[in-house]
Amino acid sequence: MLERLDTFESRFVASRHIDVWLPPGYVKGGGGRYPVIYLQDGQYNCLPASNVMGWGLCDTVAGLIEEGTIPPVILANIWNSSDRWREYVPKKPVDRFASPEEQMAIRKRGKTPTSDRYLRFFIEELIPHMESIYPLITRREGRYLMGSSLGGIISLYAVCEHPHLFSGAGCLSSHWPLYEGSMLPYMEESLPDPAVHRFYFDISTEALDAQYPPYHHRVQQILTQKGYRENENCMNLVWQGHDHSATSWGKRVHVPLTFLLNPDISWMNQRVG
Repeated sequence: MLERLDTFESRFVASRHIDVWLPPGYVKGGGGRYPVIYLQDGQYNCLPASNVMGWGLCDTVAGLIEEGTIPPVILANIWNSSDRWREYVPKKPVDRFASPEEQMAIRKRGKTPTSDRYLRFFIEELIPHMESIYPLITRREGRYLMGSSLGGIISLYAVCEHPHLFSGAGCLSSHWPLYEGSMLPYMEESLPDPAVHRFYFDISTEALDAQYPPYHHRVQQILTQKGYRENENCMNLVWQGHDHSATSWGKRVHVPLTFLLNPDISWMNQRVG
């Protein structure tokens, strides 16, 4: 069941829609509490896979719940805005690691990131609102983020900046070349404790993603250096023949969903391609 919250007003970002998907069997006041995934670019996620912009995410989640692969979960699909680029580009990596020339070009183009304000919208407004009207788990281990491209980057940034609030993130086709790859040295400094966090990263081999392999390899190295272990608290995949599109993300989103929400599953010898 998909509910649309009234246009969400914020002190920090432009107002926007939030589409909340409730799992099969959800009963208001039923006594149970649910994990939640906060998803970027939310206007596309629950469109059917037959739509060129759709992930078919809600259908995928319903199927995974029905077969017992993941627990019932609530999805908070946060629509993007016309200011998507500035909201999703992490501010601190750009400020710390982009070259002075790049930073000057950013200012000249009017692209100075506003992502820290976007995270304040999350932390101070959206999460308290969601937890006031839905029976959500209100501890870190019940909160996750997910997104693709820049949506993956901002999801990672949110966990790094607020590790006490989020358990992990699913980041599909993350746009690692962003501003001279500034997210990578930031990860070296800021990745949170691997004992209580989980990350899924992937790229594909076609279109825009064909630029990503060197960055993806470096991400794997950083995760290892920071104490993450593949298939335990991190997963890094390359999807052959997929591209930078909703169609491709929808075909593989079952993997990050299962990895994040079912930590007991064994990924050794699992076929995911």
